Amino acid sequence: MTAVVVEQAIKQKIPNLLFHINHVTVPEVMVELIDSRDVHVDSYNNQIDAFLGPSHVSVISGSKIYDKFPKDYGRPVVVTGFEPVDAMEGISMIIKQFVEKRCELEVQYKRVVNHDGNLKAQALINTYFEKTSLFKWRGLGNVPDSGLRLRPEFAAFDAEVKYKDVLPMAEIEDHKLCICGDILRGMAKPKECTIFGSACKPSTPIGSCMVSSEGACAAYYKYGNLI
Repeated sequence: MTAVVVEQAIKQKIPNLLFHINHVTVPEVMVELIDSRDVHVDSYNNQIDAFLGPSHVSVISGSKIYDKFPKDYGRPVVVTGFEPVDAMEGISMIIKQFVEKRCELEVQYKRVVNHDGNLKAQALINTYFEKTSLFKWRGLGNVPDSGLRLRPEFAAFDAEVKYKDVLPMAEIEDHKLCICGDILRGMAKPKECTIFGSACKPSTPIGSCMVSSEGACAAYYKYGNLI
């Protein structure tokens, strides 16, 4: 959608429209979760056995972006919709793969996701965006090639370029007591965090897993009868 707006701004010669881009990519952070560069993480002992691929991303990208995970990392992927029945079927498909000793890429959300994705949308994205060398993820730190930015030729629309002397550029580090990184990697459960449910809760979130209503900590808090 952002690429379409950029294109229309150029075509209609709209001079006062600026973009502050924070779009991220999925496969790179999946690799980070499996094969972390974090010195305190043993990449051979992480607890991620499989992935449910996000359907909204995959409508555009196609399921092809997950091809390498069964082949190169031994993790099955099932691209799954967000409706409850979709999620349940996606989990069932993952379990069936383990029972049948398979490791494959499958699509549960076949009604809108195919292997190649939306080629026109991909072309638009590639026209106006390029990957950043690093993107800072809360809980995981800087992940290579995991974000997008406007290409230099479209700098006139880039808020970070126009306001580089005004926008705050300092990185905010994660709270020292937050263990979101380990939770995201499946190496710890939310209740193992010393600030879970006390200093860190939905009304006063500290880590990314609690900030997001879809985060593991927020789910544990809500469905663990803590509210």
